[in-house]
This record gives sequence, C-alpha cells and structure tokens, in this order.
Amino acid sequence: MLVYGSPLLGLVWVGGCDIARSKISIGSNRWSLLFSLTVSLAVSISFGAAVSAAAYMFLASLFCESARASGANPTRDRSEFLEYQKSAKKNAAACAKYAAGLKAHESGANDQAISFLKEAVALDPKCFQAMYTLGSVYMWEEDYQNALTSYTQALKVNPNYVHASFRRAFAYASLLRYKETIADLNKVLSIDPKYGGARALRAKCNASLGNLPAAISDYSVLIERDPMCEEERLARARLYAKAKQPLKAIEDYSFTIKHFPDEFESFTERGDQYFILGRYREASSDYNASLMRGTDHVKHCREQRDLCFKKMALEKSGKAAAAKTK
Repeated sequence: MLVYGSPLLGLVWVGGCDIARSKISIGSNRWSLLFSLTVSLAVSISFGAAVSAAAYMFLASLFCESARASGANPTRDRSEFLEYQKSAKKNAAACAKYAAGLKAHESGANDQAISFLKEAVALDPKCFQAMYTLGSVYMWEEDYQNALTSYTQALKVNPNYVHASFRRAFAYASLLRYKETIADLNKVLSIDPKYGGARALRAKCNASLGNLPAAISDYSVLIERDPMCEEERLARARLYAKAKQPLKAIEDYSFTIKHFPDEFESFTERGDQYFILGRYREASSDYNASLMRGTDHVKHCREQRDLCFKKMALEKSGKAAAAKTK
C-alpha cells in the first residue's frame, strides 16, 4: 500500500519543523508536550490513524504556523498597545487597564490579563487593539470561541484590521472551521499578499478540504519567493502525489533530496512515485537508500523493494520469452 502524499502528513511535517525553528520559549510545558506528540504521532497518522488524532495533529500544525507568524512572540501585542498608547483618542483609564492586562499576559497570569483587558474594552469600546490582545490571551488558553468573539469585535470597530483577521482565521482553524479560515485569509492576502504565515495556513486548510489545486498554487507562490523553503517544497511534493501527478512530485522530492540530505524519508516517498510509474529499478534504489539511512518505515520499504525485484524479474523473463519467439 502506498501511504505517502497525504495533505495531513504535510501538515504534520511543516508543524514539527516550525516548532523546532521557532525556538519557542514559553513558561509552560504544554507546548513542548504538543511538539513531542506531533513527532510521535506523525508516523501512525501517515498510515491511517484515527480521525480524532488527525484533527489533533492539524491543531498542532496550526499552532506552529501561528507561532512562526505571530503567536509565540509578544511583539505584536506590545506594538498594538503602543499604538493605542500614542493615540490622541486614547482613554487614559482604558490605557492603564490595557497596560496591566498586557503585563499580566506577558508574565503568564492570563486570568488577570483577561480581567484587565475586559475592563479596558468596557472603558473604551473603540479600543480594537485591546480586543485583539484579549483574543490573543484566549488563544493561549485554548478558548477559541471567546478568541473568535474578541477578534470579531475588533473587526467591527476596524474592518480592515489585518492582524485581527489573521488571528481570527487561526481561531477558526483551531475549531476545524476551514472554510471560514480561508475566507479570513483571503481578506488578509488581498490587503497584504506577503502577510507572514497567511498563505501557508491557507494552503494547509485547502489541502485538508481536498482543494489540492488551490493548496498547490499557494505553495508554488511561496516556493517561487524562496526556492529553498524546505517545508513548503516537501508539502507540495506530497500534494502532487495525492493529486496523482507523480512526475511533478518526483521533481520536488528530487530537489529536496539534493538540497536537504537530512530529509531521507523523501527517498521513500519518491520511491513510491517511481513505483506508480512502473520505474521499478529507480524505486528499489530509493527504498534501499531510505533503509540505509534509518527510515522509520522499514516494513514498507522492504515490502515495496521486494515487490520491485519481483516486477523486474517478471519483466526480464517476459522479455526473454518474447526474444525466443522471434
């Protein structure tokens, strides 16, 4: 059975790498636990684990995207506060509550942060920045519904508030509401086509909905901007495989193998694509390469390699029989 090329596996891969690269430092162990689960469940999901696990892994991946783009770094929330603080229209009492709420959030006291930020919004119903930060706190607490409410409130005050649209998209995605996620991301990208994380998140959501051409298109834009973006290229390769475009998948896998030699599972996945095309010699070579590099899919590689040998033997005997009849 050929198991690679699933959009979900692409999400898992991108998620794990994003966490590692973000070097996230948070005063809680839950995200390090999430990373461990992301890595440990990736293999089982690629071979057909339960749907509930799949949903969990999607959330893990979405957290990674949010972390890279804005979620793990308080800089955005701090800059939104400073914007309000400098505003001529600020409410002094609301600003003081906003400052207290942000400080509490940055120290990890999120219950206090929520209380202060609610007071700030009550004192100044036009303070969309405080609504945004309140949504951020709810996201950290995994209270996605209240986060949605806060971001929607901010967008009612400032409809073109691109940061709130992006964060609300992530909240929708956390609730597995991918169509609403995509709608918000469409708005974000219409305002800022290079908004950090938006296009990659839209690609992941489209892939999960089975909209492979749309997902491939977004990954292609990202790869055109940065040909050496490892995760996006590997994700596109898997989508090409899922879309039954083995030649294009092979092209991306080959690039990955050439430029990112540590991605040795690409040998396995490229081997599967060669097998589909009946190119058994190349497939067996890739399975061997993966086995030599310590693949996690030993059984799959051995079975597929042995099947390649049988196919090649049958082809050879068939050619020999045909030669005798001439």
